[in-house]
Amino acid sequence: MRRALKFVRPERRARADALPRPNAGAALLEEAQRPLHHALLRIASTASRIERSWRRLLRGLEPGRDEYDALLGLDPGACYRLLATSHDAYRAAVETRARALMRAGVAEGHAIAAVALYLEACLASLRGPAELRAMVRLTSATQRFVAAGYGEERATGMRRLEDRERQKLASDLHDEVGADLIVLKMYVEMIAMELTKGGVAAVGPKLAEALVLISHAIESVRRLTLDLGPAFLEALGFLPALRSFVRQFSVRTGIKVRLEEPASPPRLPVSHETALYRVLRGALSNVAKHSKATSVTVTLSSQDEVLTMSVEDDGQGFDARGLDAGRGFGLGAMRERIRELHGRFALESHVARRRGERSGTRLEVRLPMGKAAA
Repeated sequence: MRRALKFVRPERRARADALPRPNAGAALLEEAQRPLHHALLRIASTASRIERSWRRLLRGLEPGRDEYDALLGLDPGACYRLLATSHDAYRAAVETRARALMRAGVAEGHAIAAVALYLEACLASLRGPAELRAMVRLTSATQRFVAAGYGEERATGMRRLEDRERQKLASDLHDEVGADLIVLKMYVEMIAMELTKGGVAAVGPKLAEALVLISHAIESVRRLTLDLGPAFLEALGFLPALRSFVRQFSVRTGIKVRLEEPASPPRLPVSHETALYRVLRGALSNVAKHSKATSVTVTLSSQDEVLTMSVEDDGQGFDARGLDAGRGFGLGAMRERIRELHGRFALESHVARRRGERSGTRLEVRLPMGKAAA
């Protein structure tokens, strides 16, 4: 019996051939990952040479010794080897090392550049455009994870700052306003008792003491309101708030403060205004507590999309090199706040060793304002 022949139209055959076969997706994924796998094998086999080349390229960034040592800790090669374990392990390693770099004071741009330089050091080990494309994609992903690590550390740093400021405010409220109100309550109770006994003559001195306590509590509340910053800045505006704070500081401490302002008021985001206000507050607080200064000059200037604020006193100065900035004078919090905004913080101080020598301390903050002002 003759078998009937079944004809399939060419277009139908083409469509049938185009249908994915079972596990075709896994095969395609494996095929896409194969160039990266081969590239990482070549990198691992020439790791020593790549490491030497990378170290040489890093020096082109002209980092300081501490920054250079910190950048070496990024070690992209070690992170890439974790891809054999899991993608999550690789990502966690990159972000953890990026956070350590930020804590060490390494600029985010230098960390991202270090990843790109590692790719440059790997080029001689790669074979073909497919491996190069795979490593370029991996480098781009690594740079994104570095940026994410810096972002997480910035957020953590801001939370630490806010927690410290809340603790300080709570302590000040308890120690100053709370103590005054407790004593004031006692005086009022004593006055009430004297009045019930008919001792009107004894009431006068106690009322005078009560008025002093009330005045002191009011002054403390005003000072704490100034210390809070943001609400005060929003109500008055940046420069008027600085003028008010400087004026009240001078009245309270007797230290003369001159505020030199730019010709045209700068346009700043709230984050920049708050940071500058709090750095100024911390700087003047240090002047009052430690410097024995008689005058301070606060200078604001803007040039090339950068706002500069300096605070310079004529006090006794100190050894800035021997000071632990993370603990002394609250300088660590100031540095951290400015670093969060990609700014620069500098401090220099001079101690007069003999008559006629210069003494005093100068703090300078530089903040970029281009993006925010646009």
